Amino acid sequence: MNMIDKLLTLCSGYCESRKIVFPTLSTLIFNSGTTLSRLQNGGSITVRNYEHAVEWLSDHWPEDQQWPDYIERPKERVEG
Repeated sequence: MNMIDKLLTLCSGYCESRKIVFPTLSTLIFNSGTTLSRLQNGGSITVRNYEHAVEWLSDHWPEDQQWPDYIERPKERVEG
């Protein structure tokens, strides 16, 4: 599973749990409502943007939703 597939899997789970659509989540993560749709249609993303998105999702992941076991979750950052 490549990084885009992993990201789209996480985004689908998040959207389903929060009852929102991809453009809304795309705006929250990337400040652009079209980024996730572009990825669904074969677009690419930088590693830096992928890491940013996965960190955002990890930080905002619904407590009642299990993070997929086959996708590595970022370590919690210690502030300070």
